[in-house]
Order: sequence, then structure tokens, then C-alpha cells
Amino acid sequence: MIPYLILLFSTVGMAHLGRRFGSLGVRRLSIALVTGLLVLFAGLRNRSVGTDTGNYVGWLDRINSFENAVEFHAELGYNLLVLLSGWLSDGYALLLLFIAAIAVCLYVSTVVRLTPRYETALFAFIALGFYTFFFNGARQGLAVAICFFALPWLLERKALPYFALVAFAALFHKTALVAAPLYFVAAGRVGWRVLFFVVGGAVLVSGFLSVFTQFAASFIDEKYASYGQAGKGGGEVKVTFLLVQGLILLLFKKQVSGSDGYYARLLNIYLIGLVPALASVISSVNPSGVLRLAAYFSHTAILLWPMVFLNFRNAESRALVSAGFALVAIAYFVMTTSSFSNLTPYTINSELFQ
Repeated sequence: MIPYLILLFSTVGMAHLGRRFGSLGVRRLSIALVTGLLVLFAGLRNRSVGTDTGNYVGWLDRINSFENAVEFHAELGYNLLVLLSGWLSDGYALLLLFIAAIAVCLYVSTVVRLTPRYETALFAFIALGFYTFFFNGARQGLAVAICFFALPWLLERKALPYFALVAFAALFHKTALVAAPLYFVAAGRVGWRVLFFVVGGAVLVSGFLSVFTQFAASFIDEKYASYGQAGKGGGEVKVTFLLVQGLILLLFKKQVSGSDGYYARLLNIYLIGLVPALASVISSVNPSGVLRLAAYFSHTAILLWPMVFLNFRNAESRALVSAGFALVAIAYFVMTTSSFSNLTPYTINSELFQ
């Protein structure tokens, strides 16, 4: 767990020092260094780090021609990425570096574009688990990153680039299509009535989950049929955290000023994402299925928290809330990283030393 904490504090600290005390050139250099560290840490990890990393790496032996890439059972975008990596290198490090470079650059460029104090967003990106998400689910991790990158166009109400990016994300994981309707439901106002929608939606979805998953299996991919099958369940810790975080962000809605409606739109997206999250727990289904859909919604927290902190006029109140958030986020980061998805112990790619 120690390597992850060192990465968290070093990257956030570097970003903060570069933004606060450096010139424009120093700021850009600090962002580049932070991006490079995040990419290298993810890309040079051993295949044992992340439950599904070994499976994705194994595809290098199965996708060795364009015909294989087209016919293979996964999405074409990811297959082509595997094919390119296999053409350029015999090892798997290049594939992991490609995945990390795409995901990290999309996240970092977006937070720098949308948040003045981007070090807070970088902290949330790492501590809330979005950085390590693609360690385990590479294809969906890339799709979520692309949808996050599309958020500025959603906020600016530019439909064509937003839908084009969502369609591109679907080339890496078909579940990205759930982000398409967000353009219409991300309203510029948010109130407590949305909680009734969340609770009612969760009950409705859990009641008809097998119907929804069978529909997805018929029109998208047969594997989605298993997402609606009841089992041992799981994901209660994550769903509890998402729910409490959503309630806190809703409490702060009056604290955030601004006529652009960005906070309300992002918060609406976040709260809508609680529907599949709660439904997965109520239905006791495999958390690696329906619960993972929440990532397309909950990643807005990366942008919401900096907005909250920037709108505190009282320095003492801002410091108190910031410290509380940091402590809870670090505790959540330690617990989830050390307990789930085989992320620990972190080890370097053993092939690099052969």
C-alpha cells in the first residue's frame, strides 16, 4: 500500500507547488511530470497487479493480425490497441503503458481545463479510485476516461462532440452508451426531489434487473445476461461511500455560486449514478457487473469537490471541510486499494529486468 500513498502525496504535492509558486512554464512542467509519474506507475506494474490484468495481457498472444482484431470477442477499439502494442513490442509493458497514457492524459487534461485548483481534482482522481479503476478493468477504464473527457462539451451544451466521444468510448466498452442520455438529463438545477427519483429508480431497476440485462444481452452482448443473476452480492462499502458522498455534495449545492449551472449538471449526473449502484446491492448481483456502471456517473465527484472548496469564503471553514474530506478519502483509498481487485502488493513488471 505504501507505493500508492507515496504516489498520491508526491503527485498532488508537485501539482500544488507548481500551480501556486511557479510561472506558466513551471506549471506546465509540473503537470507533465505528474502525468508522467501516473503513467509510469500504472504502465510498469507487474501483470499480477489488478485482477483482470493477466487476462488482458494474455490477449497479446491471441490478437496478432487485423483479422483477429476484427473477429475477437471484445470491442474493436481495444483489440486494435492490443494489436498495435503487439506489433511494436514482444512484452506486455507497452500495452499497459498505452492504456495508462490514454486514461491519465484524458483525466488530467480535463481537470486542468475545468478546475482552477486542479491539484484537488487530482487528489480526488487518485483517492476515490478512478486512477486504479483501469488497473483492473482496462477496457471499461478507457471508456470511462473518454466519457469524462467529454464532460466539458456536455457542460457547454455542444451535442455533436459529446455524442461523438461517447460513440468512440463504446469502441472500448459498450457500456459507455449509458453516458449518451446524460446530455439530456443533466439539468442545470438540482433539488432534494432528485432523491425520490434515486430511491424509486433503484427499486424499479432492481425489480426488473433481469429484464434489462436480457435486453442488453439480446442487442449488445450475451455476457450481460449474467449481470442480472442474483449471487453473493458485494460492493456494500463502495455503495455506502457513494451514497453518503452524494448526500454531502447535495448539501453543499447552495454553497456553490455561479450562473453557469455546471455544479448542478455534474451533481445530477452523480446522483443518477446512484440508481444502478443501489440496485446492484438490493439485487445482490455480482458487483463487477451493474455496479461498475456507476463509474460513468460518479467520476463527476472529481470536479464537484474542487467547486465546493473554491466557494468557501471563510478560510477556517474551508480548511476544516478540506481536512475532513482528505482524511475520509485517504481512509477509503487505503481500504479499497488494499482489499479489492488484487491491487496490492504493488510490484514492478518482472520482464523489465530480464
